[in-house]
Amino acid sequence: MSDVTVYAEALIAAVARAFYEDDAVCIIDVLLRDKYLRDDDMAPRLSLPAKQLRRTLQLLQEEHLVKYELVDDLSSGGSQQTKFWYIDYNHAMNVIRLRIFLLRKKLEEAELRARSQSFYFCPGYKTKACNGRYTETEAQQLVDYDTGLFLCQQCYKTHENNPNPPPRESYTLQLVDNTKDLNGAIENIRRLNSQLSAKRIGNQQLRVGIYDLLQKVR
Repeated sequence: MSDVTVYAEALIAAVARAFYEDDAVCIIDVLLRDKYLRDDDMAPRLSLPAKQLRRTLQLLQEEHLVKYELVDDLSSGGSQQTKFWYIDYNHAMNVIRLRIFLLRKKLEEAELRARSQSFYFCPGYKTKACNGRYTETEAQQLVDYDTGLFLCQQCYKTHENNPNPPPRESYTLQLVDNTKDLNGAIENIRRLNSQLSAKRIGNQQLRVGIYDLLQKVR
């Protein structure tokens, strides 16, 4: 067995443990070990009910981590075509690379949005009295030159000809504190990096790193 194959198997097993439930991990492990199995053979080995096994196999197939091949088992005394399940290492590794790339990209874009965007809301937006939600750039174009306030354009037009308008403070835009969103985005990236990195205590490695394995199977 080549080094690349060893690393590929380690990568697929590590991803299963990082992102899937125990049933899926057991199926991945048995397919990595035995390579090519009927679901009827897997069920007793894993002590899983047949329905649960097939449901998990379907999930892993939809996730593009396992495949099956229909084999005519009449010559072996069977009565129909049988599904033999296996892992296509190259396909699985390409899927893993793509998904991790897209996941990191999504989280990094969320962090960038939280860092770069400030939003202004009209008090009426919370009560659904208006649709007053503006970016910082939009809000700067709505300044009232008499007061220097940022006013909700929709509410301003609504009350423009009102003989008894409400105080302008009631539709003055308020800057929304997005610290919570920013901290949440940063925490999501930290958790992903922790999940995909090797775990060590002193010189002892407790968990192989998915990032490290991806480098080895490039």
